[in-house]
Amino acid sequence: MSVTSARPSAVSFADEPRAIIAAVVFAVIGVSFFMAMPVVVSAWSSCAGFSAREAGLLAAIDSGGGVAVSLLVSLFIRKLNWRLIVLTGITLAVVANLCSASASTFLTMGLSRGLAGFGGGMIYALGLAALANTHHTGRNFSILLFTQVSFGMIEINLFSYFLELGGMSGIYLAMAAAFVLSATLLRWLPRSGNDETSAPSSEGRAELGLLPWLCLCAVFLFYISTGSFWAYIELIGLSGGLPAKLITDSLTYTQVLSLLGCVIAGWLSSRVGQSRPLIAFLLCAALAMYGLSQGVTAISFVLVLCVFFLLWNAIDIYQLGTLGNMDHSGRYAAMVPAFQMTAGALGPALAACLLESQGSYQSVLLMAACSTTLAMLLYIYVYLKLRLSMPAVADAS
Repeated sequence: MSVTSARPSAVSFADEPRAIIAAVVFAVIGVSFFMAMPVVVSAWSSCAGFSAREAGLLAAIDSGGGVAVSLLVSLFIRKLNWRLIVLTGITLAVVANLCSASASTFLTMGLSRGLAGFGGGMIYALGLAALANTHHTGRNFSILLFTQVSFGMIEINLFSYFLELGGMSGIYLAMAAAFVLSATLLRWLPRSGNDETSAPSSEGRAELGLLPWLCLCAVFLFYISTGSFWAYIELIGLSGGLPAKLITDSLTYTQVLSLLGCVIAGWLSSRVGQSRPLIAFLLCAALAMYGLSQGVTAISFVLVLCVFFLLWNAIDIYQLGTLGNMDHSGRYAAMVPAFQMTAGALGPALAACLLESQGSYQSVLLMAACSTTLAMLLYIYVYLKLRLSMPAVADAS
């Protein structure tokens, strides 16, 4: 039995533009602090009196709160009122940011940032789950990633402005205000995914087996790769003797391709589904990283960055959409942040160990290429299994 069997009429609410807008806004606002983390970490170190080590730990605490809560949300996604979950997350985030504005010690700031990460992660995970409840997951996750990237670019500049205007308190108060404003969209969000959208039937769940977990493992492997690559890409360029200005300009301007990648992902999804482009994009990403490991030149550096930014968000879109098509309850999609953030932290750590033992950035790039290849192989296996048991899900858009 296919997991894409007809859903109750109430599902139309989840597919309404207002419900999609609300889910996208909550998913974006939930990770907004993380998107501007480079500015915040720098400000903690230069303006708030924290050492570089303490600033890094505060960033880790903030992200750690999001990891923990995404797992909790996945456990209760079918049992609790979604609007209540988001309202709780908003309340925690507002209180935490207001507390951050008055925090003066590492302990008090750490507690407030952990609470903020918890609240933001709750909203982000629920936003992903709500989008997983829709029919056109590829299109809707494309909208999410496009909005996220666009907002992130604007946010970096806004945070710098707020920092000049009111110091760190300006950033915290602006974030609190943003969360409060997002609460006006609560009525647009479905009350639950359990009653208003159909999760896979028991037969469908039996057919799925471990496939969703394999997809989550693939997400983890891909973010091991991106975490290590992104953490060391500037140093990789410098190791190849490239001018610092070329590296900075390349990192700045190639990010615009992320927006194009979101558009391409949505366009391809509506025509050939998500699984085959996902596999092809992972292969291209692995080949790009392997190619750079063979020699860093100005041309290879810029080309690999172009491929990286063009495909990174597109791969994210397909990973989320694939899980959403398997289970429209949103349980697995809600767990994605935990796998992403954990791997995103582990990737640079593994890369550092390789650098210490091998003394070469080539080993970091080869690890990134291998990790991406393993993710691709997992998706090939998942796709082939779905083609046999649930072909409609295998090539769903």
